[in-house]
Amino acid sequence: MSGKDKPEMLQPGMYSDDVPEPLPFAGIEKSAVVQGTKIFAAPNIKGRDCLVAAVKLLYLIAQGEQLTPTEATDIFFATTKLFQSEDQDLRRQVYVLMKELSTTAEQMFIATHTLCKDINSPNDMYKANAIRTLRKITDVSMLGPGERYLQQAVVDKNTNVSSAALVTGIHLMKDAPELVKKWSNEVGEALKHRNNMVQYHALGLLHKLKKNNRLFVLKQVQSVQTIPIRSASAICLLIRMCTEILQDDFAGNPELYQFVHASLRHGNEKVVFEAAKAICSLRDLTPKELGQVVLVLQLYLSFHKPVLKFAALRLLNKMAATHPLAVTSCSIDMETLFTDPNRNIATLAITTILMTGSEYSIDRLMKQISKFLSDIADEFKSVVIESMKVLGKKFPHKHPVLLQFLNDALKEEGGFEYKMSIVETIANLVETSPTAKEEGLMMLCELIEDCEYTKISQRVLSLLGQEGPTNPTPSKFVRFIYNRVLLEAPAVRAAAVSTLAKFATKCEPLRESILILLQRAAMDNDDEVRDRAIFYITLLSYNDQSMITSFVEEVESEVKTAVPKPTSSGDAPPPPEAVGGLRAAVTFVKEEDNKWALELEQVPQFKKFGKPFASSEPMSLTEKDVEYVVTCVKHCYNEHMVLHFKVNNTLEDQSFHKVLVKVAVEDDEDLAAMQPLYAIPAVVIEPNSEASCYVCLKRDPSEGYPTGMCSATLLFSMDADEDVDEYPLPEEVVFNLSDYMRGRQVSFNEEWEKIGGEEESEVTYELDTLKNLQTAVNEVQEFFSFYACDNTGEVSSESGTLSHTLLLSGQVCFEPPENILIRAQIALTQNNTISLTLHIRGGYEELRTLLVESLTE
Repeated sequence: MSGKDKPEMLQPGMYSDDVPEPLPFAGIEKSAVVQGTKIFAAPNIKGRDCLVAAVKLLYLIAQGEQLTPTEATDIFFATTKLFQSEDQDLRRQVYVLMKELSTTAEQMFIATHTLCKDINSPNDMYKANAIRTLRKITDVSMLGPGERYLQQAVVDKNTNVSSAALVTGIHLMKDAPELVKKWSNEVGEALKHRNNMVQYHALGLLHKLKKNNRLFVLKQVQSVQTIPIRSASAICLLIRMCTEILQDDFAGNPELYQFVHASLRHGNEKVVFEAAKAICSLRDLTPKELGQVVLVLQLYLSFHKPVLKFAALRLLNKMAATHPLAVTSCSIDMETLFTDPNRNIATLAITTILMTGSEYSIDRLMKQISKFLSDIADEFKSVVIESMKVLGKKFPHKHPVLLQFLNDALKEEGGFEYKMSIVETIANLVETSPTAKEEGLMMLCELIEDCEYTKISQRVLSLLGQEGPTNPTPSKFVRFIYNRVLLEAPAVRAAAVSTLAKFATKCEPLRESILILLQRAAMDNDDEVRDRAIFYITLLSYNDQSMITSFVEEVESEVKTAVPKPTSSGDAPPPPEAVGGLRAAVTFVKEEDNKWALELEQVPQFKKFGKPFASSEPMSLTEKDVEYVVTCVKHCYNEHMVLHFKVNNTLEDQSFHKVLVKVAVEDDEDLAAMQPLYAIPAVVIEPNSEASCYVCLKRDPSEGYPTGMCSATLLFSMDADEDVDEYPLPEEVVFNLSDYMRGRQVSFNEEWEKIGGEEESEVTYELDTLKNLQTAVNEVQEFFSFYACDNTGEVSSESGTLSHTLLLSGQVCFEPPENILIRAQIALTQNNTISLTLHIRGGYEELRTLLVESLTE
C-alpha cells in the first residue's frame, strides 16, 4: 500500500477505516447478570465461569445499577460458597464483591467466621484482603476472636497485612475507638517498621488515637532525631500535626516550628512543599520569617519538572496575596516562565507578578495573558480574573486596561463560576473606582442581554440598582433592565422589577416613566413578579419620599449587612431580590439578629428582661473530647448578666440529672458589683444530647462595667434519686469589657462630624507583640466588638502598605445606650512593631477614659 492509500491514523493502533471493538460488557442486562450469579452455588465450582460472572456484576454496580436488598443478600450468601475454591484470582474477586454488596445486603455477619479463618491462614494475600473485608461486612460488637486477630495483624511480618490492619483501625476509630486504643503498643511497634507504607499508616492511626495531643506530637518530633522516619508521607503527616498545634498556639511551641522549618531542607520534594505550605498557613509571620520559604521555592522555579514549578508557583501566588514584598525577589525567575509551554504555569507566573509588580508592566502583562487565556482551564482563568481585583485597588487609574481585558474575557467560552468571577471583578471596579462606573455598568448591561445563567443576571441587576441611579445619565440603563422584564425567566423578571423600583426611588425625573413600565409588569403571569410590581406601584404613588426610602433603601441596607456578598463560587448567596422580596429580606435579618433572643424567650424568668443588649461568642470551659462539654455565652442586660451554659453529654449510655453550673463571682474583687440572683438547672440531659442551664447575676449600672474571671463548677448526678456531685471546670468564666458592647452600622464620617471634637479622647500605644497590620486590626476590632465601617476591617493588599485606619462604631450598655465612634490609626514602625493611636468620640468622659485605659490592662 502506498503512502497516499494508507488510511489516516486516529489513535495508536486504530485507523480511520477500522471498526472500533465494542466494550466487552456493553449491552448486558441486570436480569441476565443476576441470573448468571447462580453459578456460584453450583455443586462443582467452575473458577473461570464464576470469575466472569463476578466481574460482570461488579461492572453493573460500577455503572450505578442498584440491586434490591433481596437480590444483594442472595448473591452475598452464594458468594460465600466460593471460599471453597483455591483459585486466587477468584478469591480476590470474592473479597471485592463482598465489600461492594455490603451496603445493600442483609445479615452479612454470618460470614465473619469464614473471614476470621482467612485471617489465620498462612496465605498473606488472603490475610490482607480478609482484614479489609471484615470491617465492611460485620458489626464491631460481633467481631469475637476477630478482635485478637486484628491486633496481632498490626505487627505481622508481611507489610500488606500490617498495613491492612492499620487502615482498618483508622476506620474503626469512628465506631469503636475503645477497641482500637488496646492496640497502642502494637501500633507503636509498627511505627518503627522499615516499610514506608506501614510507617505512614501507623502514624496516621496514632494521630487518630492521640487526637492532636501536643506532648505526643512533640515526642514524635524528638524521636525523629534518633529513629528516623523513612516514609516521606509519614513526615508530611507529622508536619500537618505540628501545623494544627502551631495554628492554635504558635508562641508556646518553638520546637515544633523548628522541626517544620528544618523540613525545608529535606531531600524529598513532597516534604519540602508540605513544610513550605505549613509555614505559609501560619499567622503572624513577617516577610523576613518567610524569606527562607521564598528562597527554597525560588530554586524549584528553574527545575525541569513542570509539577515542581507549578507547585512552587502556587505557593508563591498564595503568599503574594498577603506578603507581596516577600515574593518580589522571585520576579526575574517568574518572568522567565511567561513563555513556558505549560499554560497553567505561565498563567500562575503572570498573576503572581501582577500582585507584586508595578503599574508600568501592566499593559505588557495584559497582552501576554490575552494571547493564551482561551487555552487554559476555567480554574486558572478564575485565578487570573481574581488578580484583577488586586490590581484595581492598587492602580485605580488603570481601569480602562482592566475593563477591556475583562470585556474580552466575557466573550470567551467558560462555565458559571468563571463568568461569575468576571462579573464580581467588574462589580468591584465599579464600586471602588468612580471613573470606571459607567463603562463597567454598560459592559454588564450588554452581558445580561444574552446571559444563560439566572444568578449572574440577578447579580448584575442588583448592582445596577445600587450604582445605576447615581450615574450622571441613569436613563440609559432603564432599557436594558426593562428588557429583562419582557424576555427572561420569572426569577430574573422579579429582580428586574425591584431594580426598576430603585431607579424610581432615587431618580424622581424617571419615576413617572418607570411607573408605566411597572404597570405593564403588573399583568405578568408569574405571581412573584406581579405582586412586586403592584407593591412598588402602590408605594411609588405616595408623595412621602421618606416612606418610600424606608421601604426600598433601608431594607436593602439591612439585608446587605446580614447577607454576605456573592463570590465567584456557584453556591454563593443570591442578592436580596432573589430571596423572596422585601418581606423575606426583613424576616431573614430579624431571625439572624434575634437567634439568642428567641432562645431566651423560652425561659419564663427572662421574659421580663426583654431582648439582651449584647451576647458574647460561645466560650469553651472544657476540652472537646471529654465526657461532658460545657460552653458559656454571656447575655448582657442593663441591670443583669445572664450566663447561658450549654452542656453536651457525650456519653452513649448514661444520662445526666439535675444539671447546674455554679460560678464563684465572689472570688474576684473586681466582680464584687455582680451578685448571683438564681440559677435555672437542666432537669435531664439524655446520652449524646445537649441542654441549657442558666445563672442570673444582678449588676448595678452605676458601678460601671466589672471585668475579671471566676471559677465554675458543674453539678449533676447520674441518677434522678441521687445527690449531685461537683466537677470543677478546667477553664474560668471571663468577663471582658466587650461583653457590654455591640456594633452599630452608621455613616461614620457624618456621625463623626456631628459629635465634634469636644467629646473626644486620644491615646497612643506601641504594641510589640503584634506582627502585621491585619492582625492588629483584627485584635482591636475583637477587643471592642464594634462594627468596622466603610470596609475598613480589611487592610489593603497593596505591596508596601505601612499604615491603616480602622473606623469602628458601636454602643455601650446603658439606659439609653451610649453611642461610641473610634478612629484607630495603625502603623508599622521601623522597629517592626505596631503603633496604635485611638481617637474616641461619643459617650461621657468617664466612659471614654475607661475605653482608653482598658487596652493597657
